[in-house]
Amino acid sequence: MKKVALILDHPSRDLDYISDIALSISESGIKTYIVPSNMRHRELLLLRPDYVLYTNHRDTSANEIRILNEVGVSIGVLETEQCVTDAFFEKYQIPKNIQTLKTDISDFFVWGEYFSNLCISKNWYDQNQIKIAGSPKHDRYFSQKNSSTPKEYDILIATSFQNSNPLSGHEVSRKTYQDLGMNDTEIDIFNQLHVDNVQNTIDFINNELSNTDLKILLRVHPFEDNYQLYKNKIKSKNVVIENSNHTIISSLNKAKILIHFNSSACIDAQACDVPSINMSWMPHLEVFHDSSEIMTSVSYQPKSTNECIQLIDDIISKKFKLKIENDSEEMKKFIFKFDGFSSKRCADLIASSVFSDYIELNLDIKQNIFIKKYNPRSFLVSLILKYRWKRTKKYFTKVDIKKSLVKNFPSVKLTNPKRVGMNLTSVELL
Repeated sequence: MKKVALILDHPSRDLDYISDIALSISESGIKTYIVPSNMRHRELLLLRPDYVLYTNHRDTSANEIRILNEVGVSIGVLETEQCVTDAFFEKYQIPKNIQTLKTDISDFFVWGEYFSNLCISKNWYDQNQIKIAGSPKHDRYFSQKNSSTPKEYDILIATSFQNSNPLSGHEVSRKTYQDLGMNDTEIDIFNQLHVDNVQNTIDFINNELSNTDLKILLRVHPFEDNYQLYKNKIKSKNVVIENSNHTIISSLNKAKILIHFNSSACIDAQACDVPSINMSWMPHLEVFHDSSEIMTSVSYQPKSTNECIQLIDDIISKKFKLKIENDSEEMKKFIFKFDGFSSKRCADLIASSVFSDYIELNLDIKQNIFIKKYNPRSFLVSLILKYRWKRTKKYFTKVDIKKSLVKNFPSVKLTNPKRVGMNLTSVELL
């Protein structure tokens, strides 16, 4: 029986759509596993998959992807970062050895023609590798958006300054960006931009929005440890501050307008039919933090706070709506069929790829990344890694996946597969 493993990295970002893709693949008659990113080196080869779907292809994963490719495992990449500029993507979001993009990847899933054309023109991927499926990440937004309920807030401000971290310090994210290829100077500049724009956001709220008739919800980014800072510096009664212990859609359903800073949240808002405004007057860095073409297309781009206030008034008074419509040709250029069915299209393409040919796995290759069988040492290492993983926001269980799927698929059955007599952390769809 064919086997597919899907890597799940950030549950708050990826769990719903990875679960949807996994269920559709399973219904095709393929044994399907959801594998925690933190545990993949301990469990992936124990599951012996024919195909592995990664959420990205970076220098940090290039070596393991090469090994999987060498042992006969087909690799798909469902790139989650398709809102960034091409300069940022080329410099930090792909391996430095770009030849590995063509040699190690079977399927590269993109949202639409724009990113497809970019990949081909930059010579990153070949036409036969690129699979246009839409954006699985946004599927649930179409079924969960609530346009009939009266909006509780006029404005949702979604922050995106996770590199400004007054509680833990910048060193928390430094290694992550070093792994992407940033040097220390670039990281310092990047972090300082976030620190400055946290204060700029606070100043904008205090000087322009506080103590007005506007009802405002400030949603702190899931990986931004600034909740207490905002609480201490924003005292207005018309501003509610929330920690994001849930996906942004629940906040978008409460608001008439989204305000953000060069954030992919504008695509979330677009899926929910919520107009978005970019705080485009604030300082940015051309490579690191510029507004990409898709962001510029879907979000209004005021050049000053005064222009932003006028836009807010015009949208609330219904003079302006969405900057572009979801079914417009301009939107289709970026996201093919922005309709809520991208997960099914992605699953069908994976199933087609898996069934297209038979490659015998050769798991005896010598390497030091994956384990192929448990011994006392690897068992101990796995326990340590699991303990560390459980203490992060990346932790999830089969119960979380069950909760994600049970509303639409109440009969779904899941288990933790056993290997060498012990339960793995990966989740199998039965």
